[in-house]
Amino acid sequence: FESTCWRDARQRRPEIIEFPAVLLNAATGRIEAEFHAFVQPQEQPVLSEFCTALTGVTQKQVDEGVPLHICLSQFLKWLQEIQKEKKFLFISETPSNAIPETKLCAFVTWTDWDLGVCLHYECKRKQLRKPDIFNSWIDLKATYRAFYNRKPKGLSGALQDLGLAFVGREHSGLDDSRNTARLAWRLICDGCVLKITKSLDKVGYYFISLLVL
Repeated sequence: FESTCWRDARQRRPEIIEFPAVLLNAATGRIEAEFHAFVQPQEQPVLSEFCTALTGVTQKQVDEGVPLHICLSQFLKWLQEIQKEKKFLFISETPSNAIPETKLCAFVTWTDWDLGVCLHYECKRKQLRKPDIFNSWIDLKATYRAFYNRKPKGLSGALQDLGLAFVGREHSGLDDSRNTARLAWRLICDGCVLKITKSLDKVGYYFISLLVL
């Protein structure tokens, strides 16, 4: 996500202003679908100059966007259509008697901030029901650090360390999502087994078979 931000935050709380997602086929490395929406901030509706300069998101884009609860509904509708077409499930949706060939999916983020902080606390503040699928994810930063045994200098730095250039604009939500998928694919190709690193359900960690070659 991209969110409202200020050079001097002064205890102001971030609100999502750009909601992107891409679907990576972990068997082929191809991005097969994308979702993108701009979101109207309600608590601090006027973007700071710092925020626009950092993210590239303009006041006009968020003014023409939708409130977060509508964006979440749009995303879930998109996701349900993709799931029906691609035939995959999230861990939280998987029945105990699921067949072994069931394809599984997980959210992959760069750090825990997107799902563990930004979306989680904004939904709490606004009393929005957050779907359970958002309660577990793979933190690619932590995974990268453990697998390669080195600390990455941001998403762009992680790609650069592997001989890959960041494609697009840094801090553009959709470009960040695409590059996170590219990095996840490189980890898979290098033999990394991606697994859930964080779960707000406190139900333990899982192997994500869809993300393993």
